[in-house]
Amino acid sequence: MTDTIIQLLNEAGIEHWTVLEKQSRSDELFFIRRNMDMFRSKDVTKYTITVYRDHFEKDRKYRGSATLTLDRGMERDEIREKLNGAYGAASHVKNPWYPLPSPVTGRFKGPESRLSESDRTALLRDMGESLFVTDTHSKGGINSCEVFLNSFYSRFISSEGSDCTFDDHKGDIELICDWNEHGRSVELYNMFSFSDYSGELIESECRRQIENCRLRAAASEAPELRNINIILGEEAVREIMDFYRTHSNIQGVYEGTAKGKKGEVFQGSEVRGDLIDITLTPSLAGSPSSSPVDRDGVLLKETRIYKKGKILNYHGPAQYAFYLKEEPVGCIENTIVSCGSRSVEEWRREPHVEILAFSDFQMDSVTGNFGGEVRLARYFNGKEETALTGASISASLFDVHKEIYLSSEKLEKENYSGPRHIMIPGASLAGG
Repeated sequence: MTDTIIQLLNEAGIEHWTVLEKQSRSDELFFIRRNMDMFRSKDVTKYTITVYRDHFEKDRKYRGSATLTLDRGMERDEIREKLNGAYGAASHVKNPWYPLPSPVTGRFKGPESRLSESDRTALLRDMGESLFVTDTHSKGGINSCEVFLNSFYSRFISSEGSDCTFDDHKGDIELICDWNEHGRSVELYNMFSFSDYSGELIESECRRQIENCRLRAAASEAPELRNINIILGEEAVREIMDFYRTHSNIQGVYEGTAKGKKGEVFQGSEVRGDLIDITLTPSLAGSPSSSPVDRDGVLLKETRIYKKGKILNYHGPAQYAFYLKEEPVGCIENTIVSCGSRSVEEWRREPHVEILAFSDFQMDSVTGNFGGEVRLARYFNGKEETALTGASISASLFDVHKEIYLSSEKLEKENYSGPRHIMIPGASLAGG
């Protein structure tokens, strides 16, 4: 079908285009408690095509684009109609002209992964054992679980001469745990992704989720707490670090939404906490977001974007790099953040609130505003520890990132490698 699409592009007179063919094999496993409720497999191939159209208006040259997705097995007439429709839509897009990336060719081999095994019987058995090894409690445990295993083969082709192939793998586990104690029945939801089987990761996520359910059942309503150190971890930290990616993104710089300036310390001139150090990498062990090229066909390479808080490089679409006369870095999904020098255990010796679970953590990476309702937290007043629920936190990174601290403990999860926790001193927590 890829050959058919290219033939129809040429017949339609579409000179500039990219085609991403993505074949996926998916296995899905469903558990209710320890009982496997359903197993199914499917194979899907999709084609994502971007067409470009050059046009002039008042002696200015523009390049418009439109993207469409096709399914395997579509008839030629339907494909032709959709391509012509996209090409027509591209004529209404008035982006200043820009070139397409230089061609990339070859076969890119990713890291070895058990998710690539053709016979997944043994893999699924091992995953099932890892899921339930910590489910040993009488008052709670895993309520239900869904496992999704995906293997992808991708081929990227462009009118400029690109033709490269690469494989990647992704697993997702959706986990619902519950606990019944103290007259309460509570549930907590978690989802995590990976690119290779890790029994240690699965066991750790299940253990943490079950323990959080136990604490949530025993938690009391939170009072209002002011001028208290607040510790955030795991998912909240990962989302907060996207703030620094957003404000060094070259499209945001061009459009005026990104506030970072190359060569300047983004956190300000009087930083009392840890300075941010971030590297983007196309390949990261365990990440389902690794790729040798981005959606435009830019060949990706490891790029440091922050060093001691200073922005060294912008990153993002090649189109905007051309506008700002910068070397194109491309869209790189994996983030490596340098850890801090202090352990979270040091912070836990002082009075603090450690937030373990949000109902829905919100992070606006443009404005810097973050917060949400706290479903579970641990409060240490200097003498004793209490589980809390029902509080909320609201703050802006623009206000607090002159003094935030990064833990020495590292989290390696999905497309992130960096500090597992951050600490914000002298913050506030609104009571329930």
